Amino acid sequence: MNPRLNKKVAIVTGASEGIGQAIAELFCQEGALVCVADINEALGHKVVESLIENGGKAIFVKTDVADIDSVKNMVKETVKLLGEPNILINNAGIIYQNESPLDTTQEQWDKSFNVNLDGMWHCSKEVLPYMQKAGKGSIVNIGSVHSFKIVPNHFPYAVTKHAIIGLTKNLAVEFGEFNIRVNALCPGMVETPAAFKWFAESEDPAAARKKLGDIHPLRRNASCEEIAYPALFLAGEESSFMTGQSMIVDGGRSVVYHL
Repeated sequence: MNPRLNKKVAIVTGASEGIGQAIAELFCQEGALVCVADINEALGHKVVESLIENGGKAIFVKTDVADIDSVKNMVKETVKLLGEPNILINNAGIIYQNESPLDTTQEQWDKSFNVNLDGMWHCSKEVLPYMQKAGKGSIVNIGSVHSFKIVPNHFPYAVTKHAIIGLTKNLAVEFGEFNIRVNALCPGMVETPAAFKWFAESEDPAAARKKLGDIHPLRRNASCEEIAYPALFLAGEESSFMTGQSMIVDGGRSVVYHL
């Protein structure tokens, strides 16, 4: 049986750790040629070394998704070294936590939109012409449960994540005639390195981790790998008639009123 992404060229942004890294690893296992696009050069090279050691084909391109010229260079390098992109996983993002929206600085507001929203558009804009020419392609925008629900003290993160759903739907409609699919994947609480850092900063890391996990019907948080598999589904042929949709993967949290 052929790998599910056999020789497909996939760009994964924010892939130096966490969800993006898990997606890059799974995609390589499934036969994709992967560009790890991230602003963190040291971690990015380390991920690619691991992917290659495990039999994958991957490259690292230092990328600031908020900078259109940086994105153009990343896509150019991908085409040169791997081939024209078939799959784009828009995963790069940042988050600020303020006690009140009024505490948000202009710099935080601007950077949130520059990375979380503009970055997705920059990458999409650069790969779409290749997908149009091929008459096929899949873009997966990593949203969040914040795309639908408001969690206090996370302004303006939820604003940007709501906007991602609009971007996803709009691009899905505009490029559907070219057989290009655009979907959003919206995780709940995922145990990324950033999450473990947050746990470690609390008085009782184990209790903090359990407290977050217990708000889910499944009584635990997600692993990064549990988000990578839905991304694989959206990127591959098994979801070939699915576009403009938002897949929520949150352990059932969003369907309960109180727990």
